[in-house]
Amino acid sequence: MNANLKEDSLKETGRCAAASIVEMVAALYVDYDRLDELREERDVCNETTSQNLCNEMHAAFEETHGEEFRELIEAAGECSSVDEAREVIQEDCLSVEVRADWHAVGDTPDVANGQFVLLLSTGGPASRIRGELSNGEPHRAWLEVQDWGTSWTQYFGIEQDTLLAYTRCFYFGDGS
Repeated sequence: MNANLKEDSLKETGRCAAASIVEMVAALYVDYDRLDELREERDVCNETTSQNLCNEMHAAFEETHGEEFRELIEAAGECSSVDEAREVIQEDCLSVEVRADWHAVGDTPDVANGQFVLLLSTGGPASRIRGELSNGEPHRAWLEVQDWGTSWTQYFGIEQDTLLAYTRCFYFGDGS
């Protein structure tokens, strides 16, 4: 495979991984109380409501809340709560690894201020998020991709805030 094809393949791998991460993180920020409120308002019709009144109510709902409702539904995806969105992210990751910075022999390594890797997919292609910890919390992260015969390569097409929101769904230990 020539260099341009390998580079294009890596970019596509990164684009797919980033799109998946963005979608999962969007579900973290949904106002699920508001979504439930809108669902209740939309579903106010019952078997005793006349069809005409029901149609008018649906039209009024669509006019005043339709766009907001569709945006919330799209962002939530299959999730019905923030906890469920966090669980989807945690189940997406194949492994969570941490390592300490350099330390003197005999000292306890300070993992809370070390580095982490979240393995997202393996094989060819593969993707992972690497980053740095500060007091056990991610404070810097980047997405990397790889394919058969290529080195891990940073993918730049995703916002730092999105990567941090994703990585903050994981526990990296207390460093002791």
